[in-house]
Amino acid sequence: MRTSMYDRISEKRIAEERRLEAERLEQERLANLIPKPHERFQTNELSFVRPESFKDKTFHVFTLTDLGPSPFSLVIGRSVVAVDTDLETVAQQLLAELNKTLAHLEWVEPLFPTEVAGVDARQVEFKWRQQGQPVHQLQLIFLHRDEHEQPLLMQITGTSNNPAGMTPAEREAFASIVETLELRTPPSPDDAHSGEAASV
Repeated sequence: MRTSMYDRISEKRIAEERRLEAERLEQERLANLIPKPHERFQTNELSFVRPESFKDKTFHVFTLTDLGPSPFSLVIGRSVVAVDTDLETVAQQLLAELNKTLAHLEWVEPLFPTEVAGVDARQVEFKWRQQGQPVHQLQLIFLHRDEHEQPLLMQITGTSNNPAGMTPAEREAFASIVETLELRTPPSPDDAHSGEAASV
């Protein structure tokens, strides 16, 4: 039985619609295979989905004064590190860098292992002179992960400009932040208890 020209046009149109629908479904299927970040990027006041190509250079800086130098400050920094980064290795690199860059460096408390928010950490305390003025610092480092599962080195630094060294109140403020710190996402098993005891 012969079909009319209109029937053939209709069959072609239906076949084209089916092909386009199959392509659309395949694109949807492929889009669902792309892993999505499991969490949103968090700031103090808001959150958003951060494109993976955007590098986070965030530093949180806390001071006691609005203007001019603060007698005490606390800085929380983060930097992306290699997947196989070892906390002890990073800690020793930090010590070497401090030795190279700080004038009249004096170790108050050598690097020692500790724990923060359930993960291994390293802490060190030292003094040096900056433009002739004494500076006293506590540093705490540990490994964590961001919302893209990128490994991070977290660094908490308390700095005192008191000529007599860090005061008991400043030391207590640093300790209270460390003691009350909670991680937004649970650490992976590799992050917890990953290093051996350290010494300077």
